[in-house]
Amino acid sequence: MLRRGVAAVVVLVGLVLAGGVAAASGTPDLEASAPTSVAGTDATAVFEVGDRTIRQVRYDDAGTLRYTFRVANQGRFPVTVLGLAPGQADPRLFSYAGLTGPQGEREVEIGGGDSVELTLALDMGGCETLSSRSGSFVTEVRLRTSQAGLFEDEVLLTLPEQLHTGSPREAFCPSSTATSRPPG
Repeated sequence: MLRRGVAAVVVLVGLVLAGGVAAASGTPDLEASAPTSVAGTDATAVFEVGDRTIRQVRYDDAGTLRYTFRVANQGRFPVTVLGLAPGQADPRLFSYAGLTGPQGEREVEIGGGDSVELTLALDMGGCETLSSRSGSFVTEVRLRTSQAGLFEDEVLLTLPEQLHTGSPREAFCPSSTATSRPPG
């Protein structure tokens, strides 16, 4: 009788542990939200177009835009954001340069039900390849994550605002030439 009781307890503990491992190994449930802020440009404006929030920033050739926003972990288990994942979108005037936490750390843990500020660094460049009326958007970021130090995953996170910059006129695009920009 004692053996059956011990066996039942062992099976029950195994099932509970297996359920916890299965839950922890699922894709993290992260959500980006306001408040937001930007640094690295001398002009910015936020406006609504339908259900979209757009943050317009002034292009600064060879400059770095720093966009700060909150990320909430909607799950029960802690998630560590390890940085940017490969395979980011390729907007013409921005390139993904890095992701840091509130103290500049490269890896940030977010407890279950908690949130933290992250800062996305975007290098600005390439205006000489676009006409002066063209623009570029950044709407999402692909994060590398880890749960329980074991389960690595990638999470596609939609930003709370769509970041937009426009290609400036020739006077503010120092590498442009008469033939480097397409007509239009």
